[in-house]
Amino acid sequence: MLVKNVMLPKDKLVTITPKASVGKALEIMDQHGFLSIPVAEDEKFYGTISKDRVYEYYYEKCADKQCFLSDFSVESVMRTDIPTISPEEQLEKAVHFLEIMNIAFVAVVDDMGNFTGILTHHAVFEQFTQVFGLNKGDRLAVIAYDVPGQISKLSRILAENNADIISFVVVDPKSVIDVKEIVIRMRSDNRSLIEEKVKEAGFKIL
Repeated sequence: MLVKNVMLPKDKLVTITPKASVGKALEIMDQHGFLSIPVAEDEKFYGTISKDRVYEYYYEKCADKQCFLSDFSVESVMRTDIPTISPEEQLEKAVHFLEIMNIAFVAVVDDMGNFTGILTHHAVFEQFTQVFGLNKGDRLAVIAYDVPGQISKLSRILAENNADIISFVVVDPKSVIDVKEIVIRMRSDNRSLIEEKVKEAGFKIL
C-alpha cells in the first residue's frame, strides 16, 4: 500500500510556522489537544514542535517563563530530524521510521519538495486493523509448515466449503521450527466442517 493512501493530507493538519512564538505553539496544541504539531510554512516542512521538547528546553535554557513563551521562536526549539518520505513510497518504509525513531509522525514530501501531509502511528494501526479484518467475521488461525503451496491449499479448502474470506495474513511466529502462522477472517456457515477439513490437510488449528 502506498503512503498517499494512508497519510493525513496537509489541508487537514494543524501546523505552525517557524517564526511563531513558543507560547503560540503551546496555545495551539492545548486548543486542539495535541502533544505535537508539524512546523511548516507555505509548501515547506521544517520539523515538529512538541510539549515535552518545549518543557525540556525551558528548564535547560530559561528561568523566565513569560520571556521564554513570548521571545523564543518555534524554530529555536523545534525538532528538525524528522524523516521525510514520498507519497508514492510503500507504507512499510514509513513504518520502519516510526519504529526506530522516537517520533510522532513521518513527514510526506513530494518530488518537488512540497510538504503534502504526515503519516502517524494511528494511521498505521488503523490500516493494520483493516488488514487483519478485526471485528469482522470469524477468526481462524492455523500453523503451517513453511513449504510451497500451503497458502493455496488452505485457500482451496475454504473456497470448496463456501467460506467468504475477509482477510488472509501470514505471520512469522519466530519459532525454532520452520512454520508460519496463518490468520484468516471469514464468514461461513460451515465452520466445524472447515476446521475438520483443515486438520485433515495437515494444518494445526490454534
